[in-house]
Amino acid sequence: MPGTIAAIIIVVIFFKTALNSGKNPVNMALTGFLAFFIPALLWTFFITPGLKDSLQHDPSNTLLKLTANYAYVVIALACSSWVWVKNFKD
Repeated sequence: MPGTIAAIIIVVIFFKTALNSGKNPVNMALTGFLAFFIPALLWTFFITPGLKDSLQHDPSNTLLKLTANYAYVVIALACSSWVWVKNFKD
């Protein structure tokens, strides 16, 4: 759920910024979505299973539990923020 909300916010930010800068808003919104989705997907498939496996051995580790469940959002936000800066800051 937090990933979905973050993706919607990213798409809206890219769309509104593209409107203000004179770029194609649909293409920029798609760029923002992909800049969020691809790192989130890669993190989920390659990193999260290892974290969840470690969590099976130590279920009381709260930091590992939060990392396993929500780190993909932070990584994807960082990547999409980098793409936003590269596209809109001249």
